[in-house]
Amino acid sequence: MNQLYYPLDGKARKLVKALVKLPGFPKVTTGFFNGHYHKNDSGQYQEDKYPIPVVSIKDLCDIEIDFDEISVTTKLKKDQVVSFDWGTIGAVQFEVYGVEDYLNDMGNDQDIAIIKENVLVSKEEEFFVSFFFHLSADAVEVSEFLDFLRKNHFYY
Repeated sequence: MNQLYYPLDGKARKLVKALVKLPGFPKVTTGFFNGHYHKNDSGQYQEDKYPIPVVSIKDLCDIEIDFDEISVTTKLKKDQVVSFDWGTIGAVQFEVYGVEDYLNDMGNDQDIAIIKENVLVSKEEEFFVSFFFHLSADAVEVSEFLDFLRKNHFYY
């Protein structure tokens, strides 16, 4: 287990160390949490029972460091999801899903029109957005993306 978790813990520690030095990230905490969901090979959500390191940035996002990727989870209000220029994200993959029902999948970066349509007909008023990075992403890449999120009114 130590061999599996050592790199994840190291990645979380490096990220926290880099973030606390930057202006605008005053409250950074970390811990290990389980209960995250991933889609399995058949496209169904499956709960992960094992804990992973999560770096939390007050009022902005959670950064989940998993065995195969890093995800940054944040939120937008319904009108923000619809009006946001998703083209500014670039090549970063993402998915949008409900806050009240987090298994309520609104769509992903493959079809923005479907996301907007699903959000408009949803009864939910705010939505999670998870952005996915390769596990090799460094603290600079992640912190630059966090700055982008803050400037574009994402919140947590």
